[in-house]
Amino acid sequence: MEMIQVNLTTWRIFSIVLSIFVGVVSAMSGYIFTKYQISQTPSIAMEVEKSNSLIYLTGKIIQKPWSKSAESWVAGDSNYYVLDVGDLEIEKRSAEEGVILRVSEAIAFESFAEYVGKKVEIKGEYVESKPYQPKSVYESYPMGMDGRPLPRGAGFKVYEIRVLN
Repeated sequence: MEMIQVNLTTWRIFSIVLSIFVGVVSAMSGYIFTKYQISQTPSIAMEVEKSNSLIYLTGKIIQKPWSKSAESWVAGDSNYYVLDVGDLEIEKRSAEEGVILRVSEAIAFESFAEYVGKKVEIKGEYVESKPYQPKSVYESYPMGMDGRPLPRGAGFKVYEIRVLN
């Protein structure tokens, strides 16, 4: 049997270690990329399913002025519109009378004004409040027990309005 002798210089050791490191890093990045893609796929499908489940609500549209109340805070910075559902049981109330109406790509904020006082059927989906980020350190806003600003933006995103007789 013949022996082969290999001279391991510092440079050769460095290149071997570097090759192993590059191989490990590329294998890990491939694994992480694949795992990331797999984890993203279900959430996209769930969002598509959610948007297909639209809800119909009936009631009377009322306009409410801005006030220093929790409901007005959730509605936003100005006057807002509410669907008064009366005593009907609904999934998520965001206003005393029913739900705060939110705009969509199909319905502009100004459109709600033409339906004030009329009994309507609206088609849309519930939207959740989002955390509020103060624009200035001097700004005042209602706070929760944890000392953070109360969230805002809850309501019912409207895609269609139909007047009922």
